[in-house]
Amino acid sequence: MNKLAVLMATAFVDMIGAVMILPLIPFYAEHLGASGFVIGVLISAFSIAQLLSAPLWGKLSDRHGRRPVLLFGLAISAVSYIVFAYAESLWLLFLSRAVQGLGGGTVGVIQAYVADASKPGERAKGLGWLSAATSLGAIVGPAAGSALAAIWGRAAPGLGAAALCAVNLGFAWRFLTESRDLRVSDTHAIPTPTHKLSPWQVLWRPNEPAARLIWTYAVAIGAFYGMVAVFTMLLGRRFGIGERTIGYFFM
Repeated sequence: MNKLAVLMATAFVDMIGAVMILPLIPFYAEHLGASGFVIGVLISAFSIAQLLSAPLWGKLSDRHGRRPVLLFGLAISAVSYIVFAYAESLWLLFLSRAVQGLGGGTVGVIQAYVADASKPGERAKGLGWLSAATSLGAIVGPAAGSALAAIWGRAAPGLGAAALCAVNLGFAWRFLTESRDLRVSDTHAIPTPTHKLSPWQVLWRPNEPAARLIWTYAVAIGAFYGMVAVFTMLLGRRFGIGERTIGYFFM
C-alpha cells in the first residue's frame, strides 16, 4: 500500500502538469495563426507520439526496470513543458506536444508497476486507486493552468507544469523503488492465456472479446480528445471564454 500511495502521488502530480496546458493549446495555436484543422492535428500529436513510444517504453522497462523508465519519462515531460512555455511558432508547439507524448508513453509502465507490486487478486483495486488519483489530477490541473495564465501570463502554465514535473521527479527518485523486486506470487493467480491478441487481430477480428474492449476504449478516448479542441473553440468564439477562464470549464 505504501508503494501504491507513492505511485498515486506521482501519477496525480504528473496528470496535473499534463492537463494544465491542454485547454490552452487551441488559444495558443490560434494566436500563432492556426486553423481549426491544424489545432486538431496539434491535439493529436501527443497521442500519436504516445502510441509510437509506449511499446518501446514497455520493452525498456522489462529490460532495465520500471523506475528508471518512469524517471526518464518525467524528465522528458519537463522539457516539453518548457518548450511549450516559450513556443513562438506552430512548429515549436508541435514539437512540445510530440515530446510530451513521448514522455506520456510511460502510462503502461505505471500500470505494470502496480501489477508488479500487487497480489493478483488486488491488482484491479490497485489500478482503480491509480485511476482515481489521475482523475483527481485531471480535475485540479485545468483550473490551475488558467489561474497561472491569469496571474503571470502566457508562459506561466508551461513553466508551472515543468516545475511540477521537476518536483515529481525528485519525489519519485527519493521514494519510488524498483517494482520488479516487489513482484508478488499467488497460488490463486489467474493463468496467463496462451493466445495473445496482436494489433492486427484487433483490426481484422473485432468480434473477439478482448478486441471489443479495445475498440470500445478507443472510441471513448477518441470522443474525449476530439471534444477538447472543439469545446475550447466553441466557448471562445460563442461566449468569449479565454485562457484565464477556460480551465474552470474543463474542471
